Amino acid sequence: MEEKVMIGEEAETGQRTEPGSPAVHKLQERFLIRVPARHNPRLLKIIDRVNADDELYTLWQVINTNAVKRLGMSDHGPVHVQIVANIALKLLRLLIDRGVQPTSVA
Repeated sequence: MEEKVMIGEEAETGQRTEPGSPAVHKLQERFLIRVPARHNPRLLKIIDRVNADDELYTLWQVINTNAVKRLGMSDHGPVHVQIVANIALKLLRLLIDRGVQPTSVA
């Protein structure tokens, strides 16, 4: 017997929903990842693709449900991704300003 994974409201209420039902398509207000792109078209394109990816967003929601609601940990969903992306970008820019060249430069 195949085990179904519950996400979103399903995980909170314990009630399973079937594909195509309104509950499956009902998404919370979507959190968009924002980073200061500074006129960087490649970064803007990546962020647009990340924000448009429904599967990725669903995975973040599942991870967050497991971390926060089940394990009592801090946020590990889209908010966490936002924080980490901004810190990583700031660190990269500080290194570049000091003359460090990243390994992957196109």
